[in-house]
Amino acid sequence: MKKRLLVMLLCAAACLTSCTQDMSLAYSKAVDLFASGNYADAAKAFERLDDYANSPTYAAYSRGLVLYEQGQYAAAEPYFEKTQTFMYGADRYRYCRAHGLMDAGQFADASIQFSSLGDFEDATLWRSYCSARDAEDRKDYESALYGYEEAGLLADAEDRLYNLRGQIYNRAIELKAQGNYGDAGVLFTMLGDYLSSAEQAVECKAFHLDSQYALAEEYENTGDLQNAYDLFNGLSGYRDAADRAEALAPQLGIELENRDKYFN
Repeated sequence: MKKRLLVMLLCAAACLTSCTQDMSLAYSKAVDLFASGNYADAAKAFERLDDYANSPTYAAYSRGLVLYEQGQYAAAEPYFEKTQTFMYGADRYRYCRAHGLMDAGQFADASIQFSSLGDFEDATLWRSYCSARDAEDRKDYESALYGYEEAGLLADAEDRLYNLRGQIYNRAIELKAQGNYGDAGVLFTMLGDYLSSAEQAVECKAFHLDSQYALAEEYENTGDLQNAYDLFNGLSGYRDAADRAEALAPQLGIELENRDKYFN
């Protein structure tokens, strides 16, 4: 009876040892699949191992990577949320979160999230893109132009840059036609060498200075000396504006040596 019990115990031990060896071998093969980048098969292999070793974490991370590489960030996010302490889980989770914010139209928050990732993958480019989208929504066209230029060929950044330049150029032309040379010049300057922007900017500056000088003269002729003085003084360096301001100063009780203090 004792001999029979001993045999049974030895058989059980042998089975347990064999099972452990099989699990260890299967685990090693699953790790090899993961290391080779075969994440879909690795996930299946780890899932068959249940709670053996680090299988649950590997399985979740592998599932996340499959979706991540397909650009399905919303679907991948829960897997990386569970594996934030494993490999690049935390960075991938934040990357997926940033894409989720962007897809929801929350570009300012998405830009901040991408920025927190530093140079992780293409996060820097996405930060610029989201920053540009946010700036465009706020009609901060200068920042939007810069952001799209920084984003380069990412997503539709190039098309958005092209369209935005066209919109700004057309608006600048309208403002110039309306005689608003100051604002038109700002927009043309912002566009750099786009179409005739550089030449238009120079022309608008000249027209703007002429119009401001003419307005200053009008103020002086109608007795509005304060506004006349302010405009002439602001045009210092253009024609005889500085002399005209100096001539008006005594009539306003402004001592020339205190002019800098007056305008600071």
